[in-house]
Amino acid sequence: MKIRKTLALTLVISIALLSVCSLAYAAGVTKSIEVTYTNPSIFVDGYLIETKDVTGKKVEPFVYEGTTYLPVRAISEALGKTVDWDSAANRIDIGNPSTEEIREITVGTAAEFIAAIGPNTRILMKEGVYNLSSVKPDNSLKSNVFWDTVYDGSELCLYRIQNLTIEGIGKTPSEIVVEPRYAFVLNFMQCTNVNMKNITAGHTDAGYCAGGVFAFSNSTDITLDSVNMYGCGTEGLNLYNVNNMEVKNSSIYECTYAIMTVDASKNIKFEDCVFRDNEGFSMVNLYATSGFTIKNCEFKNNNAQLDMFSSTSSTDVNISACTFTGNKAKSLQGSSGIPGLTGNNTFTKNEF
Repeated sequence: MKIRKTLALTLVISIALLSVCSLAYAAGVTKSIEVTYTNPSIFVDGYLIETKDVTGKKVEPFVYEGTTYLPVRAISEALGKTVDWDSAANRIDIGNPSTEEIREITVGTAAEFIAAIGPNTRILMKEGVYNLSSVKPDNSLKSNVFWDTVYDGSELCLYRIQNLTIEGIGKTPSEIVVEPRYAFVLNFMQCTNVNMKNITAGHTDAGYCAGGVFAFSNSTDITLDSVNMYGCGTEGLNLYNVNNMEVKNSSIYECTYAIMTVDASKNIKFEDCVFRDNEGFSMVNLYATSGFTIKNCEFKNNNAQLDMFSSTSSTDVNISACTFTGNKAKSLQGSSGIPGLTGNNTFTKNEF
């Protein structure tokens, strides 16, 4: 089976690369051709796959002069390989990003920031406000950085990016904002080794919405250091299937639905953080999560209609050495309870 899969990968990628090279053999040359669409079924190791682009739209193979051309992304990802298209470099990368040195880019505008996003990159942001909504959405430049349409605008998504650092280099944090109420400021999907430091992020105006500040899904090895996340986003963080995340010296404040939601995740740690002036339903929502820790943090003036902590099917949850001041909630930890929550924490003027 291993040999057959290796051979299949070699043949498929060879065909896919031939497709690209055959249709773009010289920069700046455009050629009109007639192709035949037969919509063949494609099986990889005996499993039928659907060929789709990064937005989920179906992409059909076609035949040109007796050669069948297959979509690079759909076939490669079916075989467990990532694909990245860099239009500026006119380059296609199949498989994990190379071990080349981390490139360092200093940016001063929202457009420069978006253009700099990519694997193996350290983005240094000058002081100032970066309104991502001021940049016209364009999905033709990079396959792993794209705009998704939400109810009231567009949301910037980062897809399968590895080794990315976003760091403010001024005395005050660089601020990233978006205008749509239903958009996350940044949405990370299937990303690895993402680091953010000295950053503030939120929405431009107050009000209720469906999008929070940062969303991470199917991602691993995430670090937020000195990052401030504010409303009117529904919550500061929304995590789904995230492994190994550390948030330190950071804050989440003035969100309208919750502080965070953590679902199906492992090894999530908060230390020396402040959670203040948030409102809504339950403040910290845990679902099917293991290894969740909040240590030496402050909860202040949060107002929950339900519970401060809601934990469902979660294990190894540890809230310790924290202070709770001026918070209001129906209860501290709901019916499920969190062992040890009341033992090593300080409570002052709360209403639970």
